Amino acid sequence: MDKTNPTHYKQFSVEVCDMMIRIWGREHYIAHCEMCAFKYRMRMGSKQGESVEDDLSKARWYEAKARELREQQKQSTRDKLDEWNITTGKDK
Repeated sequence: MDKTNPTHYKQFSVEVCDMMIRIWGREHYIAHCEMCAFKYRMRMGSKQGESVEDDLSKARWYEAKARELREQQKQSTRDKLDEWNITTGKDK
């Protein structure tokens, strides 16, 4: 059983995390990921039945998801700027 990304989150036609992004937006979901990562790091090894490794794995999953979404957001912004022929200070 994958404790980090279990199948019960994948039982619908759209994954739960993708539903959350569509409902509350990318920024709110990124914040959710960051807060969950914080929660798992703070409780590491304290919850009965959950090992330090389990909690660390979950924290890392949420941290990676937040980074992935932020990078997608940056790329989307860069693509729009390119589409509009706008350069940023980094491009000069």
